[in-house]
Amino acid sequence: MKGCMREATVPYFCNAQLIVDVVIWLTIGSPVLYLYLMGSPYEAGFFCDDTSLKYPDKPSMISDALLTGVAFGLTTTALLMVEVMNRLERKYKKSRCLSGDPFICLKGFGIFLFGFVITQLFTEVLKNTLGRLRPTFIDVCRPDFSRINCSQGYITNYTCTNKENLTNKLRTIHQSFPSGHAAFAMFTTMYLVLYIQKRLHITYSHILKPTVQAALFLLSLVCGITRITDHKHHPSDVVAGLIIGSIVACAIFHSLGTKFLNDTKHEKSSKDDEEDGNWVPNINGCQTPLPLLQNEFDVSGRSPSFVLKQPIKISTSVTV
Repeated sequence: MKGCMREATVPYFCNAQLIVDVVIWLTIGSPVLYLYLMGSPYEAGFFCDDTSLKYPDKPSMISDALLTGVAFGLTTTALLMVEVMNRLERKYKKSRCLSGDPFICLKGFGIFLFGFVITQLFTEVLKNTLGRLRPTFIDVCRPDFSRINCSQGYITNYTCTNKENLTNKLRTIHQSFPSGHAAFAMFTTMYLVLYIQKRLHITYSHILKPTVQAALFLLSLVCGITRITDHKHHPSDVVAGLIIGSIVACAIFHSLGTKFLNDTKHEKSSKDDEEDGNWVPNINGCQTPLPLLQNEFDVSGRSPSFVLKQPIKISTSVTV
C-alpha cells in the first residue's frame, strides 16, 4: 500500500559515525570521572563568624548511588512506555502504518547519556574551580581555632583536625557549588519532559502528558530541596544546579533530539493519505473524507461526476 513504510530493520552499529561518537563520549567522560573521584578542588577560606558553614553533618537522604539508579531506571522506563503507548494508540485507531522506530528508545537513551556527561562536566569543573565550602564545613573539618587569628577576617591558613572523616569527605567539603544532585535531577526531568512532549501521541487523554511532566518536575525539586535540608548545599548551589540541568537538557534536545527523534513514519503516512485522495478539501477549506463527500453529492449511491480539487470560495455582496 502506498505510503506505508516498512518496519525498521536492525541498524548496522559498527559504522564510522557511531565509532566517532563513542570516542568523543569517552573522551569527555574520562576526565569527568576523574574529577568526580579524585579531583583536587580549590581550597577556599572562610570567616570565623560565618554561620552558614556551621550546620551539623548528617547522612544524605538521596545518595549518589540512589539518584543515579533512579534517574537511569526512570529514563529507561519512560522511553519504553512512550513507545509502547504510541504503538497501542496506532492499533486502537487502526492506522494504516504503525508509527515508531523499534530503535527509537536506543536513540533517545544515547542522547540522554551524552547530556548526562555534559551536565557532569559543567558541575565538576565548577566545583573544583570555585571550591566553595559546604554548610557542614566546620563540623566536618573542625579547624584548630587555637591557631587561627579570627581578627584577620578571611582565613585561608587552617588545618582540619577531624580524624574521623575520610580523606574523600574532607575533599568534598570544598565542592559545594553547584549542586550536582540538583543539576542531574533537573537534566533528567527536563529531558524526559521534552521527550514525552515530542514523542508521545495519544488521544484518549488531554491531561496525561502534563500530569506526568508536572510529576517529573516535582521529583527534581524534591531532590534539590533535600540537598538543602540535609545541609549538603547552600540554596544558591541548588538553584544554580537546577539552571545548569535545564539549560543542558534544552540545548541537547534541541540540537540532537529534534533531529533523531522525529516520528517520520507518522508524518509520511499523513502526507500520503492526502496524496492518495482519501482526503480532499470541502467548500469551507477543511478536509473532508472522500466517502462522506460522495454521499453528500450523490445520495443514490452512484459515483459523482466530479471531485473537488480546490476549495470553492463563495463571496457575497449586497447592493443597496
